[in-house]
Amino acid sequence: MTTLTVRKQDGAFVLDFGARASLRTGWTWRCGEIRTGTGRWTVAPTDRRRIGFTARTEHGVPVRLDPGRSHVPGPGGVARWAPGRCGGELVRDGHRLAVRLAGRRGGPIRVDVTGEWAELELVVLTACFALMSQRRRRTLIVMAVVSAASG
Repeated sequence: MTTLTVRKQDGAFVLDFGARASLRTGWTWRCGEIRTGTGRWTVAPTDRRRIGFTARTEHGVPVRLDPGRSHVPGPGGVARWAPGRCGGELVRDGHRLAVRLAGRRGGPIRVDVTGEWAELELVVLTACFALMSQRRRRTLIVMAVVSAASG
């Protein structure tokens, strides 16, 4: 098993693995951009509730994380994405990516990798974006409710 870390640095989330890979987002986390040594991808939710996410280029969608139907690059069977409140897990053919969000905002994200993964940086940063975007959505909903209740 390999442990990777994603940290906030200079306005982006940077993966501490091999070549420099990064994720940049907007304030609401509705979309972002992932850059790796192999290219640039736009990452965004596929629905309003932010359950499914894709990383795409003009040539297609190499990563789709959705509890119902996921796809990641490389050979192998069906990928299964299971997001949770503080982390998520992607499993395919006995290989596993377990992403654990930091307890505090802006803290490092821990990713435990078991097995071989094609386009590892892209898959890891897409999973991080998915979990942090869902967290941001929950925060914005709570802020709206509190604002409405006190207003």
